[in-house]
Amino acid sequence: MRTTARALTVGLVSSAALLAANASTAAAAVCPPTTVFNTGLKQLDGYRVFTGPDGDSQVEPLHIEARQVPLLKTGKLLGMIELPNSPKRGAEIVIGPPDVDLPMHAAPYREMFILLGGSVTFQTAKFKAEMKPGSVLLFEDVDAKTGHGGRTGPCGYISLSIAP
Repeated sequence: MRTTARALTVGLVSSAALLAANASTAAAAVCPPTTVFNTGLKQLDGYRVFTGPDGDSQVEPLHIEARQVPLLKTGKLLGMIELPNSPKRGAEIVIGPPDVDLPMHAAPYREMFILLGGSVTFQTAKFKAEMKPGSVLLFEDVDAKTGHGGRTGPCGYISLSIAP
């Protein structure tokens, strides 16, 4: 899948408009802009979700290092985060509505989920975490008995979904 910068920008603007529309339905929710992503970002922190020996979803910390490279000859630095990719599936921007319970389920395929805006409460049978912009989940629990689920926040969410 090849995406031009213009198409990605249009997609993000459209996604932001959809998130704003969803946010307007949330009672008195104040939805801040996404500010965690900047050129000085050192790493993305999150959790790897996988099927453990007991057949349930397990969680361990995940850290994806970022690096800085010169931005052409501008004297500025460009933040780079190299993400895995797959020829079978590309990346998707996902817009989730506010205040929705997400039922427990196994991942339908391996997926990296990067929260760009909004919030999600993520949980497994033995773990629970509040995810905020910049949080990362690497779903590998494709054959889990219980899986994972949670609840979208009062402003919904925008995420980048990539099949590694």
